[in-house]
Amino acid sequence: MINTLMLIDDENLFHLVFEDACSLLDMALVIESLDSSDEADKRFKSWFPDSPQERPECVFVDLNIIGSSFDGIELIDRINHSYGNGVVIGIISSSSDNQEIEKAKKAGAQFWIIKSDDIEPRLEEFKEDYDGYVAKTNPFKIYK
Repeated sequence: MINTLMLIDDENLFHLVFEDACSLLDMALVIESLDSSDEADKRFKSWFPDSPQERPECVFVDLNIIGSSFDGIELIDRINHSYGNGVVIGIISSSSDNQEIEKAKKAGAQFWIIKSDDIEPRLEEFKEDYDGYVAKTNPFKIYK
């Protein structure tokens, strides 16, 4: 089980879908949902380097976050390279564009989940793979 999980996505309705699926799967103790990469960036900045225990264990980031200064790939890059690589992190998006997937890998994303209203099967598969992401032994994976 994941103790703390964070979702960064501009679609508030998807927050509910995601949180419900996580609850049904008994996937996380605490889920925090943010609707802006700017807010997530501020949070990680405040946790680094003095309070790394405050940051979530796992982060799901939407690719295109409307109303934010930068996209999900840049947020992943910042989290991995500016604030320490102490979290399992990946993209959750309706896009499956190969160029974007390659950019996400370069930024340090560990996985890519194709977003839909029926997200539960993908999250269940991710949950099974989670320990490998924590140990950094799993290869990058796309959950379709």
